[in-house]
Amino acid sequence: MELLLDWKSIGSVLATFMFVRTAILEFLPPEIYQVLKRLFSRIFSSLQPSVSIIVEEFDKSVTNEVYEAVQFYLSSQCFSSAQVLKLSRPKNSKNLTFTMDANQMLHDTFDGFKVNWSFHTVEKKSSSGILGYPTRFYQLSFHPKYKEKIHSAYIPHVMEVAKIIEFKNRERKLYTNRSSQDDYMLWTFVPFSHPSTFDTLAMDPVLKQEIKEDLIKFKNRKEFYTRVGRTWKRGYLLYGPPGTGKTSLIAAIANFLEFDIYDLELTAVMSNSQLRKLLISTSSKSVIVVEDVDCSLDLSDRKKKDGKGEVEAKEELEKSRPGGNSNNRSTVSLSGVLNFVDGLWSSCGGERLMIFTTNQKEKLDPALLRPGRMDKHINLSYCEIAAFKTLMKNYLNVEKHDLMKVAEEMLPLVKMTPADIAEVFMGCDDAADVGMKNMVDKMRKRLCCTIEEDTSIAELQMKNMEKEEDPFSENRKPVEEKEENPVAEEQTPIAEKVEAEFAKGRESNRVGSESNNKNMTDD
Repeated sequence: MELLLDWKSIGSVLATFMFVRTAILEFLPPEIYQVLKRLFSRIFSSLQPSVSIIVEEFDKSVTNEVYEAVQFYLSSQCFSSAQVLKLSRPKNSKNLTFTMDANQMLHDTFDGFKVNWSFHTVEKKSSSGILGYPTRFYQLSFHPKYKEKIHSAYIPHVMEVAKIIEFKNRERKLYTNRSSQDDYMLWTFVPFSHPSTFDTLAMDPVLKQEIKEDLIKFKNRKEFYTRVGRTWKRGYLLYGPPGTGKTSLIAAIANFLEFDIYDLELTAVMSNSQLRKLLISTSSKSVIVVEDVDCSLDLSDRKKKDGKGEVEAKEELEKSRPGGNSNNRSTVSLSGVLNFVDGLWSSCGGERLMIFTTNQKEKLDPALLRPGRMDKHINLSYCEIAAFKTLMKNYLNVEKHDLMKVAEEMLPLVKMTPADIAEVFMGCDDAADVGMKNMVDKMRKRLCCTIEEDTSIAELQMKNMEKEEDPFSENRKPVEEKEENPVAEEQTPIAEKVEAEFAKGRESNRVGSESNNKNMTDD
């Protein structure tokens, strides 16, 4: 009987609880319900044992990097969890950022256990009673049994995720070096917003895919470079005629990797030491670019200088530069550039790509071109049919056209760069028919000019060969006019002897003729 009463009591309690719960859900406003829910959650949480870690904004008047990392980490999660959020856009950031307001709590799960984050602000008063700068901090709470996991795994996870978020959220920059000797402002920058991508790049698809795969492999091989004892960097040499897309490829690489660009102007660098300072002041995850390197410094093959000294070669290069001044001449040497690319100081930092461009690869010294400095050589030549189709799609917004077959037949016969073709398409304002007609006409004109030039050159060569073979030609250059021709000098006395013999023969013939005439007269 008592057991039956106990069951009836339990049933009554459960029925009462369900009635109260239904009444609360039906009639209690949602705002009050959420407040009560958070209140009871805090009450029950306080009854459980926990450990807390305080992460303050400043550590001895210095910005706490861990605080900034936590802020980045929680910004990606607080939008769906916190009740009150603050919205901002930090300087040099391309995205909006959400942060927690004071006295807010956020739950996070990692490796099967839960942690709680909360944000707090405390007003501090000075001894004179004046309110000072508020102290802001994050509080991390967790169960004591997860203390080792928090220290060894969770906090490194927070730092790594924060680094990725900060990297993707930053506004990328294009740097250039200053010409002054100011060691505190070696680089100036502007926001980098070049629209070039691998999808819009006019080049061979096989080469394009090869470059992308090489970049992905480079980006994901940090442990490999450490294991083999090499600096985490890679060098590219882009070479080919002007207008073949070297600069566009650099911009596409930077956009693909989401790296900053350091555009190094070697003519503004005064010494090897300044070049080294510029290198160590660059950041990781960046592309260091030296365009037209053969025009900036004398980096030619040392074996082909025909006895010219390095100082003399520098003076000739300086004279060829516009506005060259001997009093303000750069003393950067080939060895300085080689050490810049692959010396001890190049290991300061990591995940860097060095790209050199040139129109004449054969002018560069082999020491600069070897693997380890320029690891990959990329030849960007004249436009081929695959690149032509990419340009046609980009500028004319079409993939097929009736004149495509004609253009495909003439394209290998004319040397046109992607820049030449893009210039024709740009003047057509998305009119595909007009653009293709103008393109075919341009190809025909260039083909006719090429044929005429080749014919003229061939005729000129034939005439020169005929003149050289004809010993009695009036236009033939006399032997004595040739400069320092030892063969001609040796042939001069022989020619004189031959002429003397001819003179003797003519004299003997004249004497013989006179004798015959005299005999005939006597008869």
